Amino acid sequence: MITYKIAGLGEVLWDVYQDAKYLGGAPANFALHAQRLGAEGIIISRVGDDLLGKELLALLNKWGVKTEAIQIDSHKPTGTVHVKLDAKGVPTFTCSQDVAFDYLEFDEKLKMLLPQLDAVLYGTLIQRNSVARKTVQRALNELKDVLVVFDVNFREVSSETKAIVSESLRKTDILKINETELQMLQEIFDGTSQPPGDFLERLLEEFSLRLVCLTLGENGCYCQSSSERYYSPGFRIQPVDTTGAGDAFIAAFVISYLQAQPLPRAMEFANAVGALVAGRNGAVPPYTRQDIDQFLQKDWKRNVDKQFEKYWN
Repeated sequence: MITYKIAGLGEVLWDVYQDAKYLGGAPANFALHAQRLGAEGIIISRVGDDLLGKELLALLNKWGVKTEAIQIDSHKPTGTVHVKLDAKGVPTFTCSQDVAFDYLEFDEKLKMLLPQLDAVLYGTLIQRNSVARKTVQRALNELKDVLVVFDVNFREVSSETKAIVSESLRKTDILKINETELQMLQEIFDGTSQPPGDFLERLLEEFSLRLVCLTLGENGCYCQSSSERYYSPGFRIQPVDTTGAGDAFIAAFVISYLQAQPLPRAMEFANAVGALVAGRNGAVPPYTRQDIDQFLQKDWKRNVDKQFEKYWN
């Protein structure tokens, strides 16, 4: 069986809750979930030469994820995000500014790593600073025969957002968004009057995307390519913390996609992994493949999104 090399390119940081802190950053979470699911997870990022940075590296090494492409910044601190959860476990985030990952450099280690990858995921937060943005865009330009996943993951919107998103989409195979991000993209690209399917069709065509993955929270996910539309309903669980559910979902989906699984099967598997993670604390709670298999064997009630139900096979 092939062991895929799957990288998260972007922020690695601490998610700071009221009573604890957990490793975070969407690209880092993605790589960790890929590792949990049997891939070789790799994180490309930058941390401070401080206690928080040392704790991050120690934890990542303990979990077996590859940290060779994590740079150490002697001047800027390790990134943090303060997280507040509402009654449904849905988080709001406050990101620290001017931190180590904002200064990610295109170094020799990164250059040597890129040709070895099977898939890479990145987002917009890492591109808020021009230094890291240039590094990310250069890395994307260097990739050949690598599945490129853009997890928009809006945290901050500025006057540069449209240009950053447009440049990124041109280098992307799979776009992963949630419902809030879909609305924000429609506003950015003047598509608020279009039904979601029509707007996504426009993005697919304009930016030559292979696929758009729209996550629908408790209602599962919807995927659209230029020729196919599929919907997979959500599992009716009792959520505890949804912080890393989307990252778990896309890691599971990417692995299934690399394995050339049919889209409905890939979506069902990804939904299950996302739901399993949402039922536990932290963005990357411990779980095994056996946990996922047991989850899928249960007779779950499903949450169906009426807007996309007709695409449920």
